[in-house]
Amino acid sequence: MPDLQSTILDDRQAVDAFIDSARAVPGSAWARPRAPGKWSPAQVTEHVAIVYEGAKAIVDGTFTGPSAPRIVRPLIRLIAVKPILRTGRFKTGLKAPRVFQPAATSTIATVDDLAARLRASAGAFEAAVESAARQGRSFVDHPMFGRVDLADYTRLQAIHTRHHAPQLGVERRATA
Repeated sequence: MPDLQSTILDDRQAVDAFIDSARAVPGSAWARPRAPGKWSPAQVTEHVAIVYEGAKAIVDGTFTGPSAPRIVRPLIRLIAVKPILRTGRFKTGLKAPRVFQPAATSTIATVDDLAARLRASAGAFEAAVESAARQGRSFVDHPMFGRVDLADYTRLQAIHTRHHAPQLGVERRATA
């Protein structure tokens, strides 16, 4: 298992790459869904920001969204989280829970606004993880997954961010 600081750095790199890709989306495509029933690049970006906002609240213990009964959380973690951490990938075609879905297309924010929101929410999440670690916590009590190691939870956020980057519809150049 990777250490916490390396997963935080990896998460930061995933967010930076995502924002670079979001800024590369042509203005004419920003608010246009990439296919019928799919989100626009703006909505994808908003979704990723919303997930970081929720993740911070989960780390802080202030999340008010849905939860699973405690007895089934280990099973959900085994079926849903462990394979993602093992493969480094989310399955395609899954639908985000309503609490993590973006606004309707009529309320699309600019790339600058959403990039700032994403950077702020990811930074606040990373700060919450670091604060939890300084307080001696090594795990988060997730409302759906149960007890998840902080490093694993941070890695899960980076994997999620990378999962959504191709949905922006732009090719990123490889960096050395």
